[in-house]
Amino acid sequence: MPPQSNLPGASISTTTTPNGALHKQPTSGFTVSKGDWGHKAGQFDIKYPKGPTDGGVTQEIFGTKVQVPWRSLEELDSEVTTKFVKEQNKLSIPILTDHPLRHKLEKAVEGIYNHERMDTPQLQADGYYYWNFNKGNWPRDILVRSKDLKQHFGKSPLQDDGDGPEIFFDLNKQDTENVSMYAHSFSPSGKLWAVVLQNSGSDWQTIRVFDTTTKQSVDVDVGGSKFTFGVTWIGEEGYIYKRIIGYNDDEPSLADGAYAMFYHRVGQPQLTDVAVLPFTGEFHEHFVGKAFTVSSDHSTSPTKRTFLTFDIYRNTNPETELLIVELPGGPREVDGQIIADLVKDKRKWVTRGFTGETRYIGSIASDKHFFYSTADGHPTGRIMTSDTDDWDSTPADGTLPLKEFVPVDAEGHQLHNAQVIGSKLLMLIYLKHACASVNFYNALTGVKLGFTNAVETKGNIELDPKIEVPVPEEEFEIAKDSNSKVIIPEHGSIKPISSRYDWDDFYFSVDTWVAPSYVLNGKIVNDVQGELEVDISSINTATNQEDQENLICTQVFYDSHDQTKIPLFICHPHDLDLSKPHPTLLHAYGGFCAPMIPHHDAFFASFMRNLRGIVAIAGIRGGGEYGKRWHDAAKGIKKSVGWDDFSYAARYLQAKGLTTPELTSIYGTSNGGLLVTACSNRFPELFNTVFADVAITDLIRYHKFTLEIQSKHLPTKDNNVILGRLYENAGHELSAKSLEKKVEEVTDRLIFTLLTMKP
Repeated sequence: MPPQSNLPGASISTTTTPNGALHKQPTSGFTVSKGDWGHKAGQFDIKYPKGPTDGGVTQEIFGTKVQVPWRSLEELDSEVTTKFVKEQNKLSIPILTDHPLRHKLEKAVEGIYNHERMDTPQLQADGYYYWNFNKGNWPRDILVRSKDLKQHFGKSPLQDDGDGPEIFFDLNKQDTENVSMYAHSFSPSGKLWAVVLQNSGSDWQTIRVFDTTTKQSVDVDVGGSKFTFGVTWIGEEGYIYKRIIGYNDDEPSLADGAYAMFYHRVGQPQLTDVAVLPFTGEFHEHFVGKAFTVSSDHSTSPTKRTFLTFDIYRNTNPETELLIVELPGGPREVDGQIIADLVKDKRKWVTRGFTGETRYIGSIASDKHFFYSTADGHPTGRIMTSDTDDWDSTPADGTLPLKEFVPVDAEGHQLHNAQVIGSKLLMLIYLKHACASVNFYNALTGVKLGFTNAVETKGNIELDPKIEVPVPEEEFEIAKDSNSKVIIPEHGSIKPISSRYDWDDFYFSVDTWVAPSYVLNGKIVNDVQGELEVDISSINTATNQEDQENLICTQVFYDSHDQTKIPLFICHPHDLDLSKPHPTLLHAYGGFCAPMIPHHDAFFASFMRNLRGIVAIAGIRGGGEYGKRWHDAAKGIKKSVGWDDFSYAARYLQAKGLTTPELTSIYGTSNGGLLVTACSNRFPELFNTVFADVAITDLIRYHKFTLEIQSKHLPTKDNNVILGRLYENAGHELSAKSLEKKVEEVTDRLIFTLLTMKP
């Protein structure tokens, strides 16, 4: 948690992007005039449809009798529910679609979405770099590849001159409208590729294996899978994945039941798959995020000893027991039954007791294995190690004697991610008040090499004279020669790092609240004394930024109801006059130990650009901005603590004169939907407009509805307090939204804001 004393004040970073930042994004000069806000007399007449008059119940909850008149609406496919959805759409859709600014706003929003996008490239053993690419208007990304990254990265595979990357996998050209790519994994040789396909926006998945040379499927489709975050290859012969027990691919039946981690041998029928770790018996109601192979040699025929880990969770809290087994003879010498026997009889433990979260992050040539751990009284996270001697000295079912390699951060920042690079380097990503702070360590010695949030890497920072939030002078060191520097913005996040155990290059993506992400290249180099250094550069072609609209991000810390300091991002156009109140969109999540870290969102961008408004994002308790203690402070019976944090964010913005209750809208998704729904009922005087997106609002009965029902059928996409397009079956929209559907959703929100506010 942050200290309770006064924390640093605000800092302001512009979106002047670094040399080489690639986002060829059209800008829009269209802004809504003051005269176009608010609904006109006679413009529309709201006669909200009545819910069903029968089927209600009175329920006693913890000694209190609660009337639930609309219980019948839980029958999602019933005639009553279908009729109610149609009546709501009959009211809302004409109002949203017939607004006179609809066309202009749609064009503006389309300009924000419709630009070329690509993610971090990954080098595989076949010599190809693979990355996702989207032209801008495709419903799904496509997977492309190239052996010459500098030549092809940033280019479209559809260029007329043919000088672009090769298309490897494209769902947009297949008859799979309701299927999207959820995750994918390459075998050690790079010759096989397993893709996890998500079906119709539900949680159910199918796994398919391709030969990367022919691009043809070479295995049976494996079904019955759920929450498989990429398969774990065991050599070239097979992989481990998660599915329901008892699934029969001859007579598939998708129904929730007991699950297990299964081993599938490529080319064999799915019925022969072996449950290597069933979630029954001693592991009843537990689950595994993803198995990992632990070795300093990930080649096709590794010469080093190979282990296999399973991160076992008992609920959604970030607490694990990490089970580990050794694969005798390496991954080529084992099969599913051997792995199952090892898990049962010869397993050992990296951590036990669910005292925190422990994950494998990588190994180096000396057979030293690195683990990220928040366990045993160190909730902000540290790096621990073990080696083969530790394994040999530990009895079966015993716990390895881990050694500390990198201690907890001296300033108390939360360790968020870690990566071993080239068997030489440790790259640690800390959350510094919900922003990425990157630190590099020598993986051989533990010596800290440097960090990226020093003054010279903060980027082009300028003080706008109209900004009235206090800003420390030291935050405004201006980079004089930005063309010679690669800039990692202070208020940014680092997306997953791409690296290999046998390669000194690595890649990562940088994201902010106010501009699309871009990719940077890191490289391990030796100085004249032979010491390790890290060089960071761009792999993109510089983009002309002259026509980019300048949005800025500020971070402040406000006092909540109990004087706890809460981080708050404030984003807006750089020339907005903050001496006057403006329409403001307040957003938060506050659940599952998930931090609200910077990322680009088209709704936020259009709210700032086209409505000339302010977007504020609060890092309330219940989330993971400061780790487990931040989460624990607002969960269970303390859930309302996060709701109070959120309301005090609105009070802060209004007290500063940045907005008023009449100009404040709140927006949340899933757990954030619960947040804004609760706050609109608890503090109606603070908010004008509420966007509750796929909200989880009935925690008493939530356990009666599977995630399948939530994601596939829940008829709530923009469940604004009065208006919203409701879907009887939202599966397709959740699996792979078309550009038109994305534009429609954001435009609906903008129009609803226009109708409910009057600056």
